[in-house]
Amino acid sequence: MSEISSTGDLMLTVLESVAAHGPVSATQCARLCDINRTVAHRLLTTLARRLYVIKITGGYVLGPASMAVAAQAQPSIVSFAKPEMARLARDMRETVVLHGLADDEAVVLDQALDLTHVVVVRHNPGSRHPLIRGASGWSLLAFLPAKVIERQLAPLPEGERQAALQRLAKVRALSYAHSRDELQLGVHGLAAPICGADGIAQASVGILVPQSRATNLMSMAGPLVACAKAIGAKLSA
Repeated sequence: MSEISSTGDLMLTVLESVAAHGPVSATQCARLCDINRTVAHRLLTTLARRLYVIKITGGYVLGPASMAVAAQAQPSIVSFAKPEMARLARDMRETVVLHGLADDEAVVLDQALDLTHVVVVRHNPGSRHPLIRGASGWSLLAFLPAKVIERQLAPLPEGERQAALQRLAKVRALSYAHSRDELQLGVHGLAAPICGADGIAQASVGILVPQSRATNLMSMAGPLVACAKAIGAKLSA
């Protein structure tokens, strides 16, 4: 096996912790990454100098350089999805979020905000969460290869595993997933997979609403699935 750079590996670990948990302080980052605070501060400072992270009042968050790299990594999905997401956000008057896949996690690639309402749900681009949480995660997992599903569900107790398999079957039948309070308290979501020609999910598009407007959410399932299919058609063209 080829040797790796321990410093480079640590820096990527720090960057991933900021993406998943930001804003974080150097102390919080050190705890999350199980490293010395001084080391965490030095790595964060280096990343900040290159604009991969930026420091705000609450700590460090992803910076413009990270966003640029993310856009380069999956340009077709983001560019194809953006106009469809903007249209859906405008029509539904709610937040629309695009998730991709990274290391068996769902990662926010982009979002379209509708600012009609005072209360608006937001997702930080670059933030991650497990595939067994949130509508976006479940919608992706349901349309991934069986070996990925097995790997994700393996740590669960048998009862939870069976419930998860039933939930995935329902997502496949409906072509969308529904969640409430799984990622953010007081937030409900719908998400539909964006699949390639092989039927495997490459991303997901979702609608997020605060609990106060959740009664209207299920009526948005049809337009959401249509949006996901439109993006998928562009990818497969």
